[in-house]
This record gives sequence, C-alpha cells and structure tokens, in this order.
Amino acid sequence: MPPPYHQPRPEIVLKRAEELINVGQSVGALETLYDALIGRRLRNANASNTEPYIRKFVELCIEQRRGKQLKEGLTQYRNIVQHNNPESLGTVVEGMLTDITARVTAAQKSAEQVTVGLIEDLDEGETPENMILSLVSGEQNKDRADRAVVTPWLKFLWEAYRNLLDILRNNARFEKLYQRISNKAIDFCRTYERKTEFHRLCDLLRLHLQTIAKYSHQQNSVNMANPETMQLFLDTHFHQLNTATEMELWQESYRSVEDIHNLIQQSKRPINPQAMANYFEKLTRIMYVAKNPLFLAAAWHRYYNYIFRQTKIFSAEQLQSVANNVLLSTLAVPIITPSPRVLAATAKENKHRTQRFTSLLFLSAAPTRVSLVNDLVSGDVLTRVLPALRPLYDLVEEQFHPLSICKKLGPILSDQISTNEDVAKYGTLLCNVILTRLLQQLSQVYASVQLDFIFGLARFPEPYSMSAAEIERFIMHGARRGEFQLRIDHQARSVVFDTDPFDSSQSLSNGAQLQASPSDLMRSQLSSLAICLSNAQRVACPEYVAEKHERKQAAVTAALQHMTAEHREATARKLVIDRRKEVIENALARKERTETRERAIRLQREQELERERLAEDQRRREAERMQKERDTIQRQEAKKLAESIKVKAGIDVSIDDLEQMDTSRLLEMQVEQIEREKHDMQARLKAMARKVEHTERAYRKSELPLLADDYDRQKLADRENHDAARAAQLKQAKDKYTHDVGQKVRFSHMYDDFNSLRSRLDQGRSEALAAERKRVREELAHARDERLAEYRRVKAEKDEVEAKERAEREAREAEEERANAAKAAEVARLREEMAAQRARDEEALKLRLEREHEAELEKDRAQKAASKRYIPPSRRAAADTGFRATSSPSAASPSPAPSNTMSSRPSASPPAPPAKGKYIPPSRRNQMQ
Repeated sequence: MPPPYHQPRPEIVLKRAEELINVGQSVGALETLYDALIGRRLRNANASNTEPYIRKFVELCIEQRRGKQLKEGLTQYRNIVQHNNPESLGTVVEGMLTDITARVTAAQKSAEQVTVGLIEDLDEGETPENMILSLVSGEQNKDRADRAVVTPWLKFLWEAYRNLLDILRNNARFEKLYQRISNKAIDFCRTYERKTEFHRLCDLLRLHLQTIAKYSHQQNSVNMANPETMQLFLDTHFHQLNTATEMELWQESYRSVEDIHNLIQQSKRPINPQAMANYFEKLTRIMYVAKNPLFLAAAWHRYYNYIFRQTKIFSAEQLQSVANNVLLSTLAVPIITPSPRVLAATAKENKHRTQRFTSLLFLSAAPTRVSLVNDLVSGDVLTRVLPALRPLYDLVEEQFHPLSICKKLGPILSDQISTNEDVAKYGTLLCNVILTRLLQQLSQVYASVQLDFIFGLARFPEPYSMSAAEIERFIMHGARRGEFQLRIDHQARSVVFDTDPFDSSQSLSNGAQLQASPSDLMRSQLSSLAICLSNAQRVACPEYVAEKHERKQAAVTAALQHMTAEHREATARKLVIDRRKEVIENALARKERTETRERAIRLQREQELERERLAEDQRRREAERMQKERDTIQRQEAKKLAESIKVKAGIDVSIDDLEQMDTSRLLEMQVEQIEREKHDMQARLKAMARKVEHTERAYRKSELPLLADDYDRQKLADRENHDAARAAQLKQAKDKYTHDVGQKVRFSHMYDDFNSLRSRLDQGRSEALAAERKRVREELAHARDERLAEYRRVKAEKDEVEAKERAEREAREAEEERANAAKAAEVARLREEMAAQRARDEEALKLRLEREHEAELEKDRAQKAASKRYIPPSRRAAADTGFRATSSPSAASPSPAPSNTMSSRPSASPPAPPAKGKYIPPSRRNQMQ
C-alpha cells in the first residue's frame, strides 16, 4: 500500500513554480500555486514564509489577468495573516495595485489614439455592436484596436479594486488599508473619468458602511465608537464628496453629503472646522444645482460662520468672496410664497424636502428669508463685502421704490455683478426678486396698470435684460403659482390686480411697503380692533387705567427687589448645573476609558485565545503528521523485515500478510530465524575449531627439534650487537667531552665582561625596582587608608541605622510591653470580676438550696403531722387533694402546720376539684357544689 500523499511546504511549491516558469509553463505554475494556496497545509503557515509565495502568485495572476483566482488567493492570505502580521497583506496589496497601474499606463502609451472616455462600462464584456462590427469588417480601425489594448487592463484594475474592498470590508485589523484602497479607487474613477464606476463604487462603500452595525457582534468587527475609525471614514467620504463635485455628479454629491451628515451625527469627537467648511462649501454648490435659493443662502451663511473665525486658514480675499456670496444669495431669495391653495397641493413633498435640507445644514428650524436677512444685518457680513456691493442691501430692502429701483441698480448689475464670475450667477435671481417686489408694490397702489408701464419700469442692464415676452411669462408663472393675484387683459394691454382679501400670497420680506394690501388689512383686522378698544378704554375709564398702571409699577418694583435674589439663585443653579454636567462628562469619560480598556483587554484575550487555538491546531497537526510518518516508517521497516525474513529464513511473507501481522509476530519470526542461524554458526565453528587444533599440534610437533639450534644462533647474534653498541656509546661520550672542553675555553675569555655588565645592570635595575616598590607601597598605603576610611564611614552609617532600628525596636517593644501589661491588667480585672460574680452566684445558689432544704423539711413535718391526725373517710379525699395542692412545687410558701385539735366540722375553704375520672362519694358532692 503506497504511503499517503503529503502536501509539500510553501518553499518547495514556490521552487517548483519557478521551475515551471523558467520552462515557459506559467499557466501550470499558477495552477500549482493556486492548489497549494487553497490546500489545508498553507492555511496555518507562517506569514513570513508565505509572503514570497503570495507575491509570486499575485504576479502570475496579474500577468494572466485571473481576477477570480486572485480574489480567492488574497482572501486565503488575509485569513493567514490577519491575526499575526496584518501589515504583510498591505504590502502585497500595494505592490499589486502598483503593478496593475503600471501595466495600464504602459497600455495607454502603446495605444496612440486611445480614448478612455469612449469605454462605456468596465463591468460589461464585449458589446453587441462591437461583435457585429467585428463580423462585418475584416479589419479593425485604430481606435478599436487601441481600446482592445487598454480596456482589458482597465477592467482588471477596476475588478481588483472591487475585490479588495470586498475582502477588507468590516475588519478592524485592515480598516486603514481599506480606507487607502477606497481612496485609490476614487482617484482611479477621477483619473480615468469613470462616472458609471464611480456610482457603483459609492454604492459599494455605502453598503459596506450600512452593514457595519449588522456584523458588529463578529470577531474583528469595525467599531464606529472609536474616534480614529470614525475619522478614517469621514476622510474617505469627504474625498468621495470632493471627487463627485469635481466630476459634476450632483446626485452622487448629495448622497455623499447625506452619508457625511450621518457620520458626523454618530461621531463623538468634534469635526475639524476646515472639514466642516469644505462640507458647507460643497453643499452650496449642490443647492445651486438644485435651484433652491433659500437653502442656497442658508448654506452660504453656515459656510461663512465656519470660516470667518479661521483667519489663519482663510485669507481676507476668500472671506470677502464668501461674504459677497452670502449677501447676494440672501437678497436673491424669493420674497413671496405661494398662496395656501397652491401650497396645499405640494405640502407633503415640500415639508419632507425642507426637513432633509434643514438637517443637512445642522439647523434646528427651517430657515426663512426674514431670519437670513436678520443674520445678515446682525453679523459683520456687510462690513466684509465688496464696497461697491454694500448699497445693494439698502436699495433692495430699505429704500426700495418701484419707479427708480432699476435705474439705481443698473450700474451695480452691469459693472460689479456681471463682471465677477463668482457672483454673476445671482444676477438673474436678483432681477426676479426686484421684479417681484415691483409688482407687489404696484398691486398695493394701483388697481390696474398698463403693460407698457411695467415694461418701462422693469428695464435691467445687459446681460440681465428681460424682453416684454419674458416679463409677461414671469408674471403668468407667478400668478399660476399663486404668488400674484392679478389678471392680464390683452385687449386693453393692462394688468388688473385682484383684491381678494382671503386668498392672497404673503410676503416674506420686511422691506419698505407703500401701503397695505386688502389681504394685509384683513389679516390685521382683529389686531386693529383690539388697538381701538384699548384706546377707547383709556379715555372712558381713567381709574382703571390708573389702577392698571399702579399694579404695573408695583410689579416692576417687586421684580426689581427680587431681581438680585433671583439672579443669585439663577447663578447658583447654573453653577450646580455646570458642576453636574462636569461630573456627568467626567463619568462618561471614565466610562469610555473603562470600555476602551475592557475592549482592548477583551481583544487581547481573544487574540491570545486565537493564538493558543492556532498553536494547539499546529501541535495537533504536527502530532498527526509525526504519527503518520511513524506509521509509514514502521510499515516500511516491517516490509524490510519481512523481506529479510524471506531472504534469510526462506519464509514467504506477502504484503497482505504483513498488514494483518503485528510487530510481536514479526519479532517472534525474527527471533526464530536468529536462533536457527546461531545454531548453524555454532556447528560450523565447532568443526572449524577441531580442524585448527589438529593442524596446530602437527606444526608444534614438527618444530620442536629446531628450537635448540635457533636458541644458539640467537645468543651469538645478541653478543655481537651488544659489543657494537658499547663501542659506539664510548666513542660518542669522548667526542662530546672534547667539544665541551673547547667551548669552556672559548667562554672563559668573556666571563669578566659578563660579570661587569651584569653588575651594572643589576645596580640600575635595583634602583628602579626600589623606586617602584616604594611607589607601590605608597599606593597600597593610600588605598588601605581610603578603604579604612570608607569602612569606618559605612560602619558608622550602619551603626547609626542599627541604633535607630534598635531604638525603634525598643520603643516598639516597650509599647508592646505596655499594651501587654494593660491587656494583662484588663484580663486580671475581668478574672476578678468573674471570680466575684462566681462567688455571688455560689452564695445565691447556696441560699436557694438552703431554702429548698427548709421547704422539704417543713413538708416532711407537715406530712408527719397529717399522718398522726385522724381524718374521717368522708374527708380523706379532700384532705389528700388539699395536701397535694399545698405541697406542690409551684406553691409560693409551705402551708402552716395544722393544729392538734380534732374537729369534725368541714374546713372553711372550698374543697379542691376532684381529679378527672375519680369516684366522689355522695356525701361530698353537695359540698363541692
């Protein structure tokens, strides 16, 4: 049976893949890497060993444009590294995107006439038109060929972005990498002007954001309560908003603004003012495209409120430009709302849209033209606007006159507004407002006017001039919406103003009015009546007015008296509220820190448990692998053993028999084989020994006569060798003596010089040696003194510390002794008290015993006296009963002894009731009754 298949290690698989690549088998190499990556062994491999493996896999997937396999491989690698080395996935992904982007750039350079904008959808394959065109025409034109080169790589890059976002979503360990990939995907759509893909990308990011709460209970889920995570999402969606506005995708811009608004409401950390200014600036562009002048002006107001304090970030020119927009957008808001009958038709839709726009602007109530104008006046907007535009507010709101307004506004419109690209868009809206106010004031003065008269008054400069047809169309649209109550008589070429006091539009402006209209008079009828009645009461009842004035004065006096106390109470209440708020904020901060710490501890615990689980799985798999290897080795050894038994013993053991046999049986067979071999070897050795013994005896018997002759020859040879060695030794000794004598004679001439040189050297060295010894002795003495001083100092400090500790110990022991003495005295006192109490108890017990003894004696005497006295039979039962009653232990004192006198009369005390069930004679029944 062949051994089980073991998947090789990543290094071996990578080496095999490189060998296949070298021979041109890239597809086979990719399949090899893919199979090993999806396999079980690589799932729990080390990230450091797997990173080169996954890099090669990604490289081959990019080369062959295998998007599905690339996604599966990256998903598997994410599962491998997400607990131990999440940065490794970021490195691989960054390199992958860089490689794909470089290939897209290279494809663009190779295609000379490529037009990326002509590619309609990267998610679609070959379009039907291209397929039909390729069948009809035999040759492709240059543009189609270029798109055939660039489009596949663009599609692959877009697919890579989508797959990566799907892999990294809702995972706290890869949230930074997820945001980087999201920003790169947004930049991809902006670089290549992919509007369709940008819509899908925004929907994908929005879906991922909505599913965070759904998967919040899972491991490694994204926590939106973390300020850093919230900031990452805000940065990404702000980048998405900026890209959407740059690409002029206004619907997507509005949805991005809604996403940012929801994130800001969830964020616990204040948003950067510069980011909020960017938010409101984009909102102004969206509101302008939406053609909503009211919320456009409100957005400009909010934008100005965020930047006018940020003087370090925004320059004076930027502030002036924003102030110009605030002024013109506010004045361009329509001053009349439609009548109630028109508003009733679209009330629900308008209410919903107004609430959404109000929430996007972070306002508590919907803005109105009056509130915007009041903010314009109360703030410093008019001081920051362009000086040439400042009279515009006075002319439109304060000094409006229908006969001269167009002449006064003409220079401003033509010279300042139309020439400035930043505010030129408000010119038409401003002209509509002026024309509306013009018709409004004409309706207050005249009942009917000529059309030519209106055309003459509404003359605006270029490029805002309006023809007679445009003015008439504006009037008719306003009448249809219910803004004007008028009719146009084309036969008389006049405008007839209606005077219906119950159905009229209402002005949203506090500007100058020439006179009140009938509808205004009808709306103020009750207030006018109340004013007239108050004036009549003041004239008819002066006492009531005086009393009312006195009550008012008394109330004012009382209010002034209690104002200080109420102010003090309000201040104290404010301090208490602030203190409570601070306590609550501190408690919330502590709670948040505690939750953060617990979350970190829980995350660390989960990571430790996950590591332990992985380690346990690794150990288990390693044990299983080793067990399998041992089984395989054991099986192979058994096979070799069976072959050995078959060869040596001639026993035929098949593989099937080998699987059924155990090790003990094989060992028994081997032991039997060894015993047989041993017996055969002993027999052969015995025969061989007998043969060797006979041969050795024959050799010795043949050499015995030759030993004596050999001994004589050996003695002669030894004598000759000894004599030669002795002569050579004597000759060598004589030669050495002669040489040594000659050397002595030679050195004897230099002996005096040697002695003199040695004496000089010894003298010089002795002085240096003495000086060195003296120096060493001094250093030793100094070192000894220093060590003695240090020892004395340390000893003194130690003695001082010991003395201090001894004093403290003695004080503590003395205190303990005093405490023990006090405790012993208290114990002695308690013992004395207990002894006294015990004596008193014994005395009381003795007295009680004596009383009981006396009571018993008295009882005995009474019994003896009673036994001596004669009691008639008719009285014995009563006497026994009375005696028992008097002699019971519950009696307070013993009964007195009866007298010795005999009496036949019954006792004065009533007899005791008889016991239950006892016979009562008839003579005593009457007495008992």
